[in-house]
Amino acid sequence: MSERSAPLTGVRVVVTRPAHQAAGLLAALRAAGARAEPLPLIEVGPPADPAPLAHAVREIAGYDWVVFASANAVDAVLGLLAGGLPACIRAAAVGPATAEALRRGGVEPALIAEDRRAEGLAAVLSPRLAPGARVLLPQPPDARPVLADELARAGAEVDAVIAYAKRPSPEAPACAHELFGDDSPLGWVTFTSPVIARAFADLFGPTWPARRPTLRAASIGPVTSAELRRLGVEPAAEAMASGDAKLVAAVVAALAFR
Repeated sequence: MSERSAPLTGVRVVVTRPAHQAAGLLAALRAAGARAEPLPLIEVGPPADPAPLAHAVREIAGYDWVVFASANAVDAVLGLLAGGLPACIRAAAVGPATAEALRRGGVEPALIAEDRRAEGLAAVLSPRLAPGARVLLPQPPDARPVLADELARAGAEVDAVIAYAKRPSPEAPACAHELFGDDSPLGWVTFTSPVIARAFADLFGPTWPARRPTLRAASIGPVTSAELRRLGVEPAAEAMASGDAKLVAAVVAALAFR
């Protein structure tokens, strides 16, 4: 794609994903001509109490399914499994990014939900669960209860275990000030989870109501969009499906209709 034909030429887009997950989106935006700038707002690390996950992983052979709703959950579980996931256990993944994280760890998912919401994963997994199936659900502390509740309603025995934690990046305030100053328009910013949306708003403290009208938020999907609206921001773009390319396409489409 030539610079002249690149649809985002001259557009700055700030990417707020954690640093270890941002490379793909930054590259996709730059390939479309954007001036993509990283602003990692959260860091992903071990949970405050690692014992429940460690216990679940030691007993993992007793589960029928392990359900992964994020690549972070994949990393947390596989990081504790020296030999990988036992072949007798089936893995379910939300969307292609989580599925790809499993494949990098040598696990081929038995089920991939294209609807990246918890409701979508529950809808496609529930019919495949045998009565009394044991399901391990590794998740962050702020996970919505929808997935665990729906799988239990389908007859599964669900162990929802805190697998990782998301913490504010200590470098984020200084980086945000460098990018946005005290009163500059915020412009295009990508949001790939509700917790990232909240972390972004928190950066501005009492000035958030005055700054947010200048934000053009690009949302990864409906759950993140709902959180942005709760924060007083109507998303300028929302990806139609998961993946970096879809989020970039949403920004391109939004700019085309301005």
